[in-house]
Amino acid sequence: MFRMPQSMTKAITPTMPNFISCAISFLTEGIQHYRDDRVAAQPVSGQQSPQSGATGHPKRTRRTAAAAASDRGPRQPPQRREDHPSTRLSWLWHRLMAHGFIGDSEQRTTNNERRRTEDGMDRIRMYIDGQWADSPSGRTARIINPADGRPVATMTLGTAEDADRAVAAAERAFKPGSPWRELTPDGRAELMLKAADLIEARADELAVAETNSVGRVYRETRYDDVYAVSGAFRYYAGLVHELQGRSSAANGDMMTVTVREPLGVCAVLAPWNYSMGTTAAGMAPALAAGNTVVVKPSSLSPVATAMMVRAMADAGFPAGSVNLVLGSGSEVGTAIARNEHVAKITFTGGTETGRDIIAKSATSVKRYAMELGGKSPFIIFDDADLDVAVDRLMFGVFLSQGQVCVAGSRLLVQDTAYRRVMDLLEERVPAIRIGMPMDPDTEFGPMVSERHMERVLDYIRIGREEGAKALIGGHRITEGEFARGYFVEPTVFVDCTPDMRIVREEIFGPVLTVQTFTDEAEAIRLANDTRYGLAGGVFTSDMGRALRVCAGVDTGIMWVNTYMDDTQGMSVSPHGQSGTTVDGGLDGLKEYTVLKQINLKFTPSKAGWFGGAED
Repeated sequence: MFRMPQSMTKAITPTMPNFISCAISFLTEGIQHYRDDRVAAQPVSGQQSPQSGATGHPKRTRRTAAAAASDRGPRQPPQRREDHPSTRLSWLWHRLMAHGFIGDSEQRTTNNERRRTEDGMDRIRMYIDGQWADSPSGRTARIINPADGRPVATMTLGTAEDADRAVAAAERAFKPGSPWRELTPDGRAELMLKAADLIEARADELAVAETNSVGRVYRETRYDDVYAVSGAFRYYAGLVHELQGRSSAANGDMMTVTVREPLGVCAVLAPWNYSMGTTAAGMAPALAAGNTVVVKPSSLSPVATAMMVRAMADAGFPAGSVNLVLGSGSEVGTAIARNEHVAKITFTGGTETGRDIIAKSATSVKRYAMELGGKSPFIIFDDADLDVAVDRLMFGVFLSQGQVCVAGSRLLVQDTAYRRVMDLLEERVPAIRIGMPMDPDTEFGPMVSERHMERVLDYIRIGREEGAKALIGGHRITEGEFARGYFVEPTVFVDCTPDMRIVREEIFGPVLTVQTFTDEAEAIRLANDTRYGLAGGVFTSDMGRALRVCAGVDTGIMWVNTYMDDTQGMSVSPHGQSGTTVDGGLDGLKEYTVLKQINLKFTPSKAGWFGGAED
C-alpha cells in the first residue's frame, strides 16, 4: 500500500472539481506510465544490434533498472528512507507537484511564491519589496520538465520596469535607518541561520522542484544542492564578525583605521545549472556583509529559487533586503545591468554572456563577480591508480550530464596508459544508468532543454565532421520512455587534435575529448592550450610531479588524485576568460565590501599653511 510521506500530506487540499479532474488525470497517466515501462522493456521489432549503430560504432540500448542492474552485476543500492518521495511511485509525486497539490499549508495563501491559475498549474511569481506578485505585463512562460517535455508550472515574465522596481526596493532597504540597516551583524547571522533551517526542512520540495525543472537527478538535488544552499548560509553567518579593518599609528598624535562597509545593492544573475547553489553562493556573502540583493534566476529554473526566497521571507528578512525578479536575460537582465544603483553584479554563465553584461553595464561604474566558461583538462599519468582516475574522470565529466562549469571535459592521458584507460572507459561508460531523474537508481538524466540538447548534438556532429571518432555514445536517446525527453548519450571522442572545435569550445554537455601526451612538459602545454582557466586535475603517484603540474597549469582550481572535491572555507579565483572574481571563503566575503579609511587626530591643530600659521 502506498504511504504518503508527511511532506506530501501537509496540504493536499484541492477543491472537489479539481480533485476529480486530477484524480482522472492521475489514473490515466498511471496506466500510460505502466504501459510505457512495459513497452520500454520489450525489444523493438527490427531493432539494430546493440553492438553496432547506423555508423558502425558501438551503441548501447537503454533498459529497465532491473535489466541494467543485471548487466552491471551486484551493486549496493543507494541508501534511501522509507518515506522518501522518490522511493514510492515517483511518477505520482511528480504529477502531484505538477498540479500544485504538494506544499506547506503556508504556500496555499495569497501572498506566496506561486498562484494557481485557471489551467490548474502553479504560476511562479516575483518577490519585490516584501510582496509576491505577478508582473503587470501579464506575460507568462511555461517551465518544461526536460525528462518528458511536459509543462510543470508557469512563471510570470517581468519587464525592465519590474527590474527597476526591484532595484529601487533594494536601494530603499539599504538606506540608513531602514530595518535591514539597523540589524547588527549578529542579527543578520540569526536571519541567515533561520533561513538555512527552513531550507533544510523543505529539502524534499526544493529538490523535486529543481529536478522537474532542469532534469538533474533527484539524489543530486536532494543530497547535494539543498545542503549547498543551507551550508553557504551557515558558513557566511559564522563570518559576520571577520570583516575587520586595520589600524596604523601615523604619529603620536594621530591614528588611521580602515573599516569594511557593504557595497549597496548586489544583483545575482543565476544560471540554470546548480541554480540553488550558485544563487546561494552570491546571496549569502552579500547579505552577511550587509548588502541588499536582487536575484534574477534563469527562466529555465525559477521554481526552486522562488522557494528559497520564500524561506528567507519566512525567516524574517525585512522587506526589500531580498528581491526576486523573473524574466528574460535580454530584457530583465539588461535592465539590471544598466541600472546605476546596482553596485555589484554576480553572474555565473557563459563567457560571451558575461562580456555582454559588462558591456551593457559600462554606463555606470560597478563591481563584478564573473564565473564564466571552462574547458578543464583532466591529466592522467601512467603511474596513477587508473581505476580511481577513470572513476573520477567519469564523475568529473558526466555528473549532471556534463552541464557543470568545472567539468573535466578534456582528457589528457599519457600515451603509455592510453589503451588501459580507454578499455576502462569502454567498459564503464556504457554501464551508466540513464533514466528518469526522479528514479532513485538513475545516475544520468536529460539535457536541461530541447534547445540545449540540439546545441550539444550540433557539437557532436561537428566533432565527426572534423575527423574525431565517437568511440562511445554520440546520439540522442529516443527509445521508450525517453522519446519525449531531451536525452543525449554520454559521449567519448578519440582521435582529437588541439585545433578541433570540440576540444577548444565549451560544449556544456556529456562530451569528453581524448588527447595523448608523452611527458610532463607536453601535458602542461596541452592543458594550457585554451583561453579558459577555471579548473583542472592531475592523477599521478609522484607528488613532486603533481605539484609541478599544478604550478604549471594556468587555472584557478587544481585537483590532485581527485576531482570536484572542495572545502567551503577556501577561496578561488578563475584565470583567463573564465572569470573575474574571488569566490568562497573569507576572501570571497570581502569582495562584497568596500574599504573606508578614517583618520583620527587626537588633538585638533591647524594645518599652518595659509594665513594665521603663526598662531
